[in-house]
Amino acid sequence: MSEQKITVAKYLQIRLEQLGLTHLFGIAGNYTAPFLNTIQEDKNARIKIVNDTNEINAGHCTDAYARQNGFAAVAVTYGVGAFTLLNSVAGSYVEHCPVLVINGAPTNKDQQRSLVQGMLASHMTGDMYSNINVFRNVTVAAEQVTGASDAPYKIDSVLNACILYGRPVYLEVFEDAWRMECDPPIAPLVEREASKCQTSARKAAQRVAKMAKGKEIIFWGGIEIQRYGIQDEFLDLIETTDTEFVTSILGKSIVSENHPKFRGVFNGKASPKDVKERFEKAQLKIGLGVWTTGKNLGGFDVWKEDTVLANHSGVRIGASYIANVSLRDFMIFLQEELTKVTFSAYEMYDTEILPESFFLANNSMLKKGQQELTYDTFFSRINDFIDKRHIVVADAGFPLLGAQGIRIEEPNGFVAQASWLSIGYSVPAATGIKCARPDKRAVVFVGDGAFQETCQAISTQNKLKHDTIVFVLDNGIYGIEQMLVNPNPFRGEDKVEYSVPDLNNVYDYNEMHRWKYAKLVDVFGGKGFEVNTLNELKAVLEQLENIKENTIVHVNIPKTSIPEAIAYKTDEPGEDEFLNEEWSLC
Repeated sequence: MSEQKITVAKYLQIRLEQLGLTHLFGIAGNYTAPFLNTIQEDKNARIKIVNDTNEINAGHCTDAYARQNGFAAVAVTYGVGAFTLLNSVAGSYVEHCPVLVINGAPTNKDQQRSLVQGMLASHMTGDMYSNINVFRNVTVAAEQVTGASDAPYKIDSVLNACILYGRPVYLEVFEDAWRMECDPPIAPLVEREASKCQTSARKAAQRVAKMAKGKEIIFWGGIEIQRYGIQDEFLDLIETTDTEFVTSILGKSIVSENHPKFRGVFNGKASPKDVKERFEKAQLKIGLGVWTTGKNLGGFDVWKEDTVLANHSGVRIGASYIANVSLRDFMIFLQEELTKVTFSAYEMYDTEILPESFFLANNSMLKKGQQELTYDTFFSRINDFIDKRHIVVADAGFPLLGAQGIRIEEPNGFVAQASWLSIGYSVPAATGIKCARPDKRAVVFVGDGAFQETCQAISTQNKLKHDTIVFVLDNGIYGIEQMLVNPNPFRGEDKVEYSVPDLNNVYDYNEMHRWKYAKLVDVFGGKGFEVNTLNELKAVLEQLENIKENTIVHVNIPKTSIPEAIAYKTDEPGEDEFLNEEWSLC
């Protein structure tokens, strides 16, 4: 090898280190081995290879690492590995996480044999574009490297796209191409553009300021505030205008929730009742970086004339739309324009109401002395435990809805896949969070059904000597699925007695096989506890202060307990109930 040349594998390693990558996640395979060996053999490498338990766990882990670090990469092998990874990458695509997928592919010789002789090497389908074509649907750039001559260009092109768009990209490298020689990187990678058309941004800000004149306004912060790294600009806007704000559930913890102007999470009908009622009374709601997804809105109508939505696609003002607007520019100009008009900062709470009122610490059930362990009483107790040492990870379903009222002191201290909603995301995500933020302790809230999907991630966390706490909220069923199709079992005293017996009970296919979750530490390592009451929970929380190992806490929740945030669903017929004539008679 000449002194001027390096291998394709080394070229990629250099670029990843330039992007600040410290951990490479994935499952080792022979097609990717030359690249992994290049890192392994480099005693000065700044990247640690983390071999996970399966590809979907590695993908979720990578997604969470990207949310905290700003960029992440996962390496898998062809076909069986890549296709298993697809679900995780789709989540990163939907939720705008900058992830590089590295897929090692069969050699050029293997590809020619398949084409000419029909001979399939391991994991091949017979179509040399099968893997890349699948990933084109969930990435913003995808390249196939078959040799050294264009490898630097293709590597740089996908990485530049990942930086510019903040979404996943795909790089497929034939096994023999890894060791081929190319020129070392010279030109720097691009920096993410912060500006689009400033004229359009100024125009949008002027129109919104005109709408705000003489009205009571409130801000609604979304996840793009965090994704684009513009928290400071958001806080400048809040503090300069002295205006209160809520966040979406996706945007929870974009800034510290200790901020004096923070007034809770607005999630449409799934919001805490007082937050929903008070927020909707504001005369002008200005959404900044909010996405219009079902879970993010909970039935709230964003198309009203009193709602502005500004995000990556532009600014919607009533029925009109202004495209090609940078969210950062819009916020800066909006701050300037609002100083030119007279408006009122809407006050969600009277001064005599304690600012704690929208947090779970003062949950009405606990005030009444209820000691039963339910979703709401559980999270009310947990709220006293969580502080700036922690990063909370909430899984889809009831845990996410229950956790939305926890006070998160740490900026970026709440992680949830609240749009794609792949159950089981939270447990492997905690691995990525701890790798990106070793100074923090991840605390996971996951349902029993979701935990059974990805519980092997606990093994990786113990291997890495993490101190993650996983609360498995065990109600014995797929509760959110039952709620969506037939909420009747959750209605309590208002339960409808149908002549069709299945409509009166949790469906058999939503019943979980009951595990002894705390006993899994005998397999994976760490500490395990099981709690059935609030007093037992309190005792375990006290012990956790002194435990520095990975810990599983098995929390038994009554089968028909639901978070208050989703109780509104029981007032409506489920999908299956619509088909039953008896519902219309109730």
